[in-house]
Amino acid sequence: MTASRFLMVLSVGALALAVTGCGEKPVVYKQGVYQGKPDSKPWDNAQFNGNQVEWEKAIKARTHGQNEYSRSVASAK
Repeated sequence: MTASRFLMVLSVGALALAVTGCGEKPVVYKQGVYQGKPDSKPWDNAQFNGNQVEWEKAIKARTHGQNEYSRSVASAK
């Protein structure tokens, strides 16, 4: 490959890189306006029927079941 051909390929690559950087990006966020889906409470589902207390009990039971210390002490008895 000659030097002039190498410079031509290099300049075409630089031009292509420069052109790709000139494109407009879509605006995802408008100031003060949330455009995503509205979030709901974790207990607003069919399992808990909007009952926050039952949801908290289930989370505490799940957390207790994942605690290795309480699991090993309970199995040692």
